[in-house]
Amino acid sequence: MKALVLNGPEDMQVIEKPKPQPGPGEALIKVGFCGICGSDLHAYKAGMFPYGMTVGHEYAGIIESVGPGVTEWCPGQRVTGTASLACHDCRPCRDGQDNICKAMNVIGVTRDGAMADYLLVPEESLCEIPSGMPLEYGALVEPLSVAVHAINKVEATAEEIAVVVGAGTVGLFVLAELKRQGLNKVIVLEVNPARAAVACQMGADVVLNPLRDNVDDHLYRLTDGAGADLVFECVGLPDTIRDAGNLSRQGGTVLILGICEIPVEIFFLGLVTREIQLRTSYGATAEEFRRALCILAEGGIDLKPIISRIVSLEEIRDSGFDSLLEKSCPDVKVLVKIQ
Repeated sequence: MKALVLNGPEDMQVIEKPKPQPGPGEALIKVGFCGICGSDLHAYKAGMFPYGMTVGHEYAGIIESVGPGVTEWCPGQRVTGTASLACHDCRPCRDGQDNICKAMNVIGVTRDGAMADYLLVPEESLCEIPSGMPLEYGALVEPLSVAVHAINKVEATAEEIAVVVGAGTVGLFVLAELKRQGLNKVIVLEVNPARAAVACQMGADVVLNPLRDNVDDHLYRLTDGAGADLVFECVGLPDTIRDAGNLSRQGGTVLILGICEIPVEIFFLGLVTREIQLRTSYGATAEEFRRALCILAEGGIDLKPIISRIVSLEEIRDSGFDSLLEKSCPDVKVLVKIQ
């Protein structure tokens, strides 16, 4: 079978790998679509995943075969599934925080991923894609679940004002889910004009470009001088993490979703004296993944503006990852069509 593997920094290749066979409790998925995640781009740039690993964890496909003992699933079913495979035994798992399992196994990171003709997964990770829902939408459940998890951590209420920093896939899903839940006002900060335009399509009340607009003045006017109740940092750069606290009102909440691999220097005096609640969010639980699937199946979020392109394995190997790393790249979510 064909598989896209990481061989080192900026070194991706499509190679032939043996077609896996499902063992006890496993299902073999014929992959239809796989999304390119920001973590895949980080891995490509820095080579931080194990070399020779098939990448990709945002997938949708059709069950090809099942292993011994699998009774709840059968060939032909359309499925997606959680990428994070928890142990269900450690303290976080017992506390309902399987997204931060101490013995986490991750598809496309610690085991072969979905940018391949076939993907082998444990049956417990699977969720059926409802009839009538396009197969490719199943590859967007995982990033939406990340937004669902983040919003669950702050329990947003309708009368609050939120700022979303960054209109990448996760930032746009945070925006869309906040608006779906009826939040009063959502302000998006985005420097890329194409992504800013998508944020407008997805329901942002105000979109500001920090390189062009005076964000402080606009925020003062939009919040009657108070600042935002909630700030979602969805970029993962030192500057945006550092500045997120300045967007919050006194006693407000700043939630960091963005992944930053380098140390960030923060001036804590302003955070402490204004009692800013600084929180972090990572991934999603299995239950939140299922909730995200239900939201998409019910048509709660319009996905058409988010899907920028659908490409082949060969196209993504030759130019896709490099183009997505360019600051001027207009794409939001690129899906790889496998079969």
